[in-house]
Amino acid sequence: MVITSLEDLDGMTDVMGLLDEGQRLQSRLGELGGVLRQVASQLEKGSPPSPGMAASVIEVSKAFEGWHERAQRILGGTPVEPVLPRVLEALEAHRKALEEAALRQKAMNVLEQVSSLVYRGADEFLPLSTVQFDALGMIRKFKDMTGLNDVILSLAGGNHPYNLLLKLVLDKEMSNDEWMSVYQKVGQEIGQDLAVAAARGRVYLPEQ
Repeated sequence: MVITSLEDLDGMTDVMGLLDEGQRLQSRLGELGGVLRQVASQLEKGSPPSPGMAASVIEVSKAFEGWHERAQRILGGTPVEPVLPRVLEALEAHRKALEEAALRQKAMNVLEQVSSLVYRGADEFLPLSTVQFDALGMIRKFKDMTGLNDVILSLAGGNHPYNLLLKLVLDKEMSNDEWMSVYQKVGQEIGQDLAVAAARGRVYLPEQ
């Protein structure tokens, strides 16, 4: 699963909303269960329940039914037993999958930018070609991957050397101290030749 549009991001919002609503329903069902136990005790003694009790049961039942139907749609129609904890568990698993897909796509975007960098020169620039070959390899590896690893988290979090390379190429608003820090880290992590080329504007990202 790969998040590529605002619609997919809205899906995360919908899942979070359903999880919150499910927690509230769980609380209401727990409270209602306590009341029903009291009603059962009263019935055994011959005291009928109040008219409002039946209305409360119907209200909660309808609320759960509507919530369960919406959860089924969010989950792509996958049948989920209409038991609240089971539905919550399925929604939480879906939320985790969406979150992982978003992080993975963020990492892929970094790799795609790195693979699109261009060297201003007639000849192939081996330091850049080596980095791009590595980036393309990671794209192929991560494309159909499930779950996350340290590299994906580093790229998505902006902490990978490739993030720093892009920052050196693209960010023209860095302070002198920040620029020097990024420049030195790129040189240490990726190679001094590439750091120098990026610093001199010999490496650039074409406009999309």
